[in-house]
Amino acid sequence: MIRVYRKAVLLALLPGFLCIPLLHAEGLPHTYNQISFNVFTEREVSNDWTTAVIGTTIADTDTATLAAKVNKLMNESLAVARKVPGVLISTSAYSTFPEYGAANQILRWRATQDLTLQGRDTAAISSLLGTLQAGGLVLRMISFSVSRETRARLEDELMAAAITAFRSRAALITKSFGKNSYVIAAINIGDGGYQPPLMPYARSSSMMVDEAVGPEVEGGQSTLRIDVSGTIELQ
Repeated sequence: MIRVYRKAVLLALLPGFLCIPLLHAEGLPHTYNQISFNVFTEREVSNDWTTAVIGTTIADTDTATLAAKVNKLMNESLAVARKVPGVLISTSAYSTFPEYGAANQILRWRATQDLTLQGRDTAAISSLLGTLQAGGLVLRMISFSVSRETRARLEDELMAAAITAFRSRAALITKSFGKNSYVIAAINIGDGGYQPPLMPYARSSSMMVDEAVGPEVEGGQSTLRIDVSGTIELQ
């Protein structure tokens, strides 16, 4: 269901209502009899896109051994993830950093690398996460959003509804002030955006290794919104 909201602000009073015409330079457009207002339409939409980040952090005193451990685990995880159809996979850069002890000496090195999984099939991603956790990876976070295709389609519908609402409000304002017509002096159509829910995970790696079942997740909903604001000039 599309919800429509309206707000109007009178910029210049009409003649007969204590109007003081604004002075303007010759050749410049006049600015009296103008009213600015805005409307927006919004819709609650089920999130149809899931993004999960899962990875590993390993420590060792030898950097070569450390790199070999991380590479082995990530290659095994990639091989498992690639078997799941419809899931987009990307890897983050491999990074290392030292851990210092007394006298500022390096005690060991710590390395980290992540996999990002994306797709429409939340159940498939959840199951894959369970498998990867059992293999030694740690779940960093899960987020849900509206896919670009769905958002583009729905925003076209919301935009049409918002423009219709703007014209309807403009006609009502014109009639209420006893005028016969109006012209649009300025108009702006903008994306009001949306805030998808975020579900972070912060659990110990030991707990993750023992779990073979993926997390139970619900995508929830997001609110899509289109704003139309403008200025009309009463005729």
